[in-house]
Amino acid sequence: MKTWHKIALVTVVVVGILISVKSCVDKKTADITLAYIGEGFVDRELFSKNVSSLSAVGSDVNSDGEVIIDIMEISFNDSLSEADKQNSESKLTNAIGAGVARVYLIEEKYLINNASSGVFAELSQFGEGFKNADGEVCGISVKDNEKVKSLGIDTSKNLYLAVRIVSEIDALMDKDIEKKHSMAMDIAEYILKD
Repeated sequence: MKTWHKIALVTVVVVGILISVKSCVDKKTADITLAYIGEGFVDRELFSKNVSSLSAVGSDVNSDGEVIIDIMEISFNDSLSEADKQNSESKLTNAIGAGVARVYLIEEKYLINNASSGVFAELSQFGEGFKNADGEVCGISVKDNEKVKSLGIDTSKNLYLAVRIVSEIDALMDKDIEKKHSMAMDIAEYILKD
């Protein structure tokens, strides 16, 4: 009986390892990441259902055969615990400072706090909008925008679309950064076009 238990245990461990390896191999990497920064939450089910509209605009940057767009949710909702709020601060630093996200759907007060950091691209080609200290348009209002709303994001507040610039560090660290920036601008155009 002891031998049977050992064989069963080894079999379960081997099957578990094989399942883990398969899930790692099957996991696809996002071509681009959007960041929602605000006091609301993203309806992930709605996002998954409707993100294909953005994927149709995008391109397969990483050449894995699919256009995958991911979303990073950075919420500062009052209902969050202090630990979750600190986690959101850390995610915000990564999203903006480290350039994890390329397209931002960001509430006005968080845009105000980060507009002068020089990480957002000039977007005047899409119209008037939020200007940074240098007078450049770095955010375009998407308040009540149906395309953003369809992604499960509350657009009733002063929400803006911003795009991250291509920094020197981005260019050194990511060989596909120009493709990602081009895709980010295409997504911005799609969302902002009437």
